[in-house]
Amino acid sequence: MDIRAHVYSPLQNTAVWLGAWIYDLVPTEDVIDAFVDLGGPHTFEDGGLLDLLRCVRGTLELLIDEPFTGPVISLVLSGPGDAPLLPASSEAAQWAARSGEGALVIRSVDKLKSFALIPQRLDDSTVWEWIPVEGHLPTGAAVSPGEADQLLSRATAEAATIIEASAYSSLAPNSLKNPRLTVGSLSDFYDTPGLPHAVPPRSAKLFARADRVAAIVETVQSTLGDHSLDPQLISLWRHIRTARMAGVDYALAEFARA
Repeated sequence: MDIRAHVYSPLQNTAVWLGAWIYDLVPTEDVIDAFVDLGGPHTFEDGGLLDLLRCVRGTLELLIDEPFTGPVISLVLSGPGDAPLLPASSEAAQWAARSGEGALVIRSVDKLKSFALIPQRLDDSTVWEWIPVEGHLPTGAAVSPGEADQLLSRATAEAATIIEASAYSSLAPNSLKNPRLTVGSLSDFYDTPGLPHAVPPRSAKLFARADRVAAIVETVQSTLGDHSLDPQLISLWRHIRTARMAGVDYALAEFARA
Protein backbone atom coordinates (compact mmCIF):
# COMPACT_ATOMS: atom_id res chain seq x y z
CA MET A 1 0.00 0.00 0.00
CA ASP A 2 1.28 3.47 -0.90
CA ILE A 3 0.81 5.28 2.41
CA ARG A 4 2.01 8.63 1.07
CA ALA A 5 -0.76 8.74 -1.54
CA HIS A 6 -3.32 8.70 1.28
CA VAL A 7 -1.78 11.47 3.38
CA TYR A 8 -0.17 13.80 0.86
CA SER A 9 -0.85 15.18 -2.61
CA PRO A 10 1.26 17.73 -4.53
CA LEU A 11 -2.07 19.13 -5.70
CA GLN A 12 -2.44 20.95 -2.36
CA ASN A 13 0.41 23.35 -3.11
CA THR A 14 -0.39 23.34 -6.83
CA ALA A 15 -3.89 24.63 -6.04
CA VAL A 16 -2.60 27.41 -3.80
CA TRP A 17 0.06 28.57 -6.27
CA LEU A 18 -2.45 28.46 -9.14
CA GLY A 19 -5.03 30.38 -7.12
CA ALA A 20 -2.55 33.06 -6.08
CA TRP A 21 -1.53 33.46 -9.72
CA ILE A 22 -5.13 33.69 -10.95
CA TYR A 23 -5.70 36.62 -8.58
CA ASP A 24 -2.41 38.25 -9.67
CA LEU A 25 -0.81 37.81 -6.26
CA VAL A 26 2.29 36.08 -7.64
CA PRO A 27 4.08 36.58 -10.97
CA THR A 28 3.92 34.01 -13.76
CA GLU A 29 7.61 33.15 -13.31
CA ASP A 30 7.01 32.09 -9.70
CA VAL A 31 4.06 29.84 -10.48
CA ILE A 32 6.02 28.20 -13.30
CA ASP A 33 8.92 27.52 -10.91
CA ALA A 34 6.50 26.01 -8.38
CA PHE A 35 4.92 23.72 -10.99
CA VAL A 36 8.35 22.54 -12.15
CA ASP A 37 9.40 21.84 -8.56
CA LEU A 38 6.23 19.81 -8.07
CA GLY A 39 6.38 17.79 -11.29
CA GLY A 40 9.21 18.54 -13.69
CA PRO A 41 8.33 19.43 -17.30
CA HIS A 42 4.57 19.62 -17.93
CA THR A 43 2.46 18.56 -20.90
CA PHE A 44 -1.07 19.82 -21.44
CA GLU A 45 -3.06 18.69 -24.48
CA ASP A 46 -0.80 19.55 -27.47
CA GLY A 47 1.26 22.08 -25.52
CA GLY A 48 2.97 22.70 -22.23
CA LEU A 49 2.64 24.52 -18.94
CA LEU A 50 1.93 27.94 -20.43
CA ASP A 51 -0.98 26.43 -22.35
CA LEU A 52 -2.34 24.97 -19.12
CA LEU A 53 -2.10 28.34 -17.38
CA ARG A 54 -3.80 30.12 -20.29
CA CYS A 55 -6.62 27.55 -20.25
CA VAL A 56 -7.23 27.94 -16.52
CA ARG A 57 -7.14 31.74 -16.68
CA GLY A 58 -9.46 31.79 -19.68
CA THR A 59 -11.96 29.55 -17.89
CA LEU A 60 -11.93 31.60 -14.70
CA GLU A 61 -11.51 35.10 -16.15
CA LEU A 62 -15.17 36.06 -15.95
CA LEU A 63 -15.51 34.72 -12.39
CA ILE A 64 -12.63 36.66 -10.86
CA ASP A 65 -14.43 40.01 -10.70
CA GLU A 66 -17.85 38.61 -9.73
CA PRO A 67 -19.10 38.62 -6.12
CA PHE A 68 -17.56 35.72 -4.23
CA THR A 69 -19.81 32.64 -4.20
CA GLY A 70 -17.18 30.02 -3.47
CA PRO A 71 -13.62 29.05 -4.34
CA VAL A 72 -12.95 29.06 -8.09
CA ILE A 73 -10.42 26.25 -7.61
CA SER A 74 -10.99 23.39 -5.18
CA LEU A 75 -8.87 20.46 -4.09
CA VAL A 76 -10.59 17.07 -4.24
CA LEU A 77 -8.98 14.21 -2.29
CA SER A 78 -10.36 10.78 -1.47
CA GLY A 79 -9.40 7.60 0.31
CA PRO A 80 -10.84 4.60 2.15
CA GLY A 81 -14.40 5.48 3.13
CA ASP A 82 -14.24 8.83 1.32
CA ALA A 83 -15.49 9.00 -2.25
CA PRO A 84 -14.10 11.93 -4.29
CA LEU A 85 -16.43 14.93 -4.54
CA LEU A 86 -16.94 14.25 -8.24
CA PRO A 87 -19.98 12.66 -9.91
CA ALA A 88 -19.89 8.92 -9.24
CA SER A 89 -18.65 6.82 -12.17
CA SER A 90 -17.91 9.97 -14.18
CA GLU A 91 -14.85 10.17 -16.41
CA ALA A 92 -13.36 12.72 -14.01
CA ALA A 93 -13.84 10.41 -11.01
CA GLN A 94 -12.23 7.53 -12.89
CA TRP A 95 -9.23 9.65 -13.94
CA ALA A 96 -8.81 10.96 -10.38
CA ALA A 97 -8.85 7.40 -9.01
CA ARG A 98 -6.21 6.29 -11.52
CA SER A 99 -4.06 9.31 -10.75
CA GLY A 100 -3.96 8.53 -7.05
CA GLU A 101 -3.47 12.24 -6.25
CA GLY A 102 -7.01 13.55 -6.50
CA ALA A 103 -8.05 16.45 -8.71
CA LEU A 104 -8.31 20.20 -8.95
CA VAL A 105 -11.83 21.32 -9.76
CA ILE A 106 -11.94 24.47 -11.87
CA ARG A 107 -15.26 26.32 -11.83
CA SER A 108 -16.80 28.03 -14.86
CA VAL A 109 -19.45 30.70 -15.43
CA ASP A 110 -21.92 27.89 -16.10
CA LYS A 111 -22.95 26.66 -12.66
CA LEU A 112 -23.70 23.22 -14.12
CA LYS A 113 -20.29 22.79 -15.70
CA SER A 114 -16.82 22.62 -14.24
CA PHE A 115 -13.54 21.00 -15.15
CA ALA A 116 -11.30 18.51 -13.40
CA LEU A 117 -7.56 19.07 -13.82
CA ILE A 118 -5.82 15.78 -13.09
CA PRO A 119 -2.11 14.89 -13.24
CA GLN A 120 -0.47 11.77 -14.55
CA ARG A 121 3.00 11.59 -13.02
CA LEU A 122 5.71 10.00 -15.13
CA ASP A 123 9.28 9.37 -13.94
CA ASP A 124 10.37 13.00 -14.22
CA SER A 125 7.48 14.83 -15.86
CA THR A 126 3.73 15.42 -15.59
CA VAL A 127 0.92 15.08 -18.12
CA TRP A 128 -2.31 16.93 -17.30
CA GLU A 129 -5.83 15.86 -18.23
CA TRP A 130 -8.64 18.43 -18.58
CA ILE A 131 -11.93 16.62 -18.02
CA PRO A 132 -15.35 18.36 -18.30
CA VAL A 133 -17.67 17.70 -15.36
CA GLU A 134 -21.39 18.15 -16.04
CA GLY A 135 -24.03 18.90 -13.41
CA HIS A 136 -23.83 19.79 -9.76
CA LEU A 137 -20.83 18.52 -7.87
CA PRO A 138 -21.49 16.25 -4.87
CA THR A 139 -21.43 18.12 -1.59
CA GLY A 140 -19.41 16.96 1.37
CA ALA A 141 -19.57 17.96 4.98
CA ALA A 142 -18.64 21.64 5.21
CA VAL A 143 -15.68 21.98 7.54
CA SER A 144 -14.34 25.37 8.57
CA PRO A 145 -10.60 25.93 8.99
CA GLY A 146 -11.12 26.09 12.77
CA GLU A 147 -12.96 22.78 12.84
CA ALA A 148 -10.36 21.13 10.60
CA ASP A 149 -7.62 22.46 12.87
CA GLN A 150 -9.31 21.02 15.96
CA LEU A 151 -9.67 17.62 14.28
CA LEU A 152 -6.01 17.61 13.35
CA SER A 153 -4.94 18.79 16.79
CA ARG A 154 -6.71 15.84 18.35
CA ALA A 155 -5.33 13.55 15.64
CA THR A 156 -1.79 14.72 16.38
CA ALA A 157 -2.14 13.91 20.07
CA GLU A 158 -3.77 10.57 19.33
CA ALA A 159 -1.10 9.57 16.82
CA ALA A 160 1.80 10.45 19.11
CA THR A 161 0.19 8.68 22.07
CA ILE A 162 -0.55 5.54 20.07
CA ILE A 163 2.94 5.35 18.58
CA GLU A 164 4.84 6.10 21.76
CA ALA A 165 2.77 3.61 23.74
CA SER A 166 3.41 0.81 21.24
CA ALA A 167 6.14 -1.78 21.41
CA TYR A 168 7.79 -0.63 18.19
CA SER A 169 9.98 1.95 19.94
CA SER A 170 12.00 -0.72 21.73
CA LEU A 171 12.67 -2.53 18.46
CA ALA A 172 13.29 0.41 16.13
CA PRO A 173 16.73 1.72 15.16
CA ASN A 174 17.98 4.54 17.37
CA SER A 175 17.23 7.11 14.66
CA LEU A 176 13.56 6.12 14.81
CA LYS A 177 13.05 5.70 18.56
CA ASN A 178 11.01 8.89 18.83
CA PRO A 179 8.69 9.77 15.94
CA ARG A 180 8.91 13.43 16.88
CA LEU A 181 12.61 13.31 15.92
CA THR A 182 12.02 11.65 12.55
CA VAL A 183 9.12 13.59 11.06
CA GLY A 184 11.12 16.71 10.17
CA SER A 185 12.57 15.48 6.89
CA LEU A 186 9.21 14.14 5.72
CA SER A 187 7.48 17.41 6.64
CA ASP A 188 10.08 19.28 4.60
CA PHE A 189 9.36 16.98 1.64
CA TYR A 190 5.62 17.59 1.87
CA ASP A 191 6.16 21.35 1.94
CA THR A 192 8.18 21.50 -1.32
CA PRO A 193 8.18 24.00 -3.02
CA GLY A 194 6.72 25.99 -0.14
CA LEU A 195 3.76 28.31 -0.34
CA PRO A 196 3.34 31.73 -1.98
CA HIS A 197 3.79 34.70 0.34
CA ALA A 198 0.11 35.58 -0.09
CA VAL A 199 -1.17 32.39 1.54
CA PRO A 200 -3.22 33.25 4.65
CA PRO A 201 -1.69 32.20 7.98
CA ARG A 202 -4.68 30.04 8.86
CA SER A 203 -4.20 27.93 5.71
CA ALA A 204 -0.45 27.71 6.29
CA LYS A 205 -1.09 26.49 9.85
CA LEU A 206 -3.51 23.81 8.62
CA PHE A 207 -1.05 22.59 6.01
CA ALA A 208 1.80 22.48 8.51
CA ARG A 209 -0.26 20.47 11.00
CA ALA A 210 -1.42 18.11 8.23
CA ASP A 211 2.21 17.62 7.17
CA ARG A 212 3.23 16.77 10.72
CA VAL A 213 0.49 14.19 11.27
CA ALA A 214 1.14 12.73 7.81
CA ALA A 215 4.84 12.45 8.60
CA ILE A 216 4.12 10.60 11.84
CA VAL A 217 1.83 8.18 10.01
CA GLU A 218 4.33 7.59 7.22
CA THR A 219 7.19 7.12 9.68
CA VAL A 220 5.43 4.17 11.27
CA GLN A 221 3.59 2.63 8.32
CA SER A 222 6.21 3.03 5.58
CA THR A 223 9.60 3.94 7.05
CA LEU A 224 9.36 1.36 9.81
CA GLY A 225 7.09 -1.00 7.93
CA ASP A 226 5.08 -1.54 11.10
CA HIS A 227 1.43 -2.19 10.24
CA SER A 228 0.30 -3.31 13.67
CA LEU A 229 -1.09 0.19 14.24
CA ASP A 230 -2.88 0.45 10.88
CA PRO A 231 -6.44 0.44 12.32
CA GLN A 232 -5.66 3.46 14.50
CA LEU A 233 -3.50 5.34 12.01
CA ILE A 234 -5.73 4.80 8.98
CA SER A 235 -8.50 6.56 10.90
CA LEU A 236 -6.31 9.69 10.86
CA TRP A 237 -6.03 9.80 7.07
CA ARG A 238 -9.45 11.42 6.68
CA HIS A 239 -8.55 14.24 9.08
CA ILE A 240 -5.38 14.94 7.08
CA ARG A 241 -7.23 15.08 3.75
CA THR A 242 -10.01 17.23 5.22
CA ALA A 243 -7.50 19.75 6.55
CA ARG A 244 -5.74 20.01 3.21
CA MET A 245 -9.01 20.60 1.32
CA ALA A 246 -10.26 23.10 3.91
CA GLY A 247 -6.95 24.96 3.80
CA VAL A 248 -7.11 25.30 0.02
CA ASP A 249 -10.72 26.53 0.12
CA TYR A 250 -9.86 29.12 2.75
CA ALA A 251 -6.80 30.33 0.83
CA LEU A 252 -8.78 30.76 -2.38
CA ALA A 253 -11.51 32.64 -0.50
CA GLU A 254 -8.93 35.01 0.98
CA PHE A 255 -7.25 35.50 -2.40
CA ALA A 256 -10.62 36.55 -3.82
CA ARG A 257 -11.00 39.18 -1.07
CA ALA A 258 -7.45 40.55 -1.41
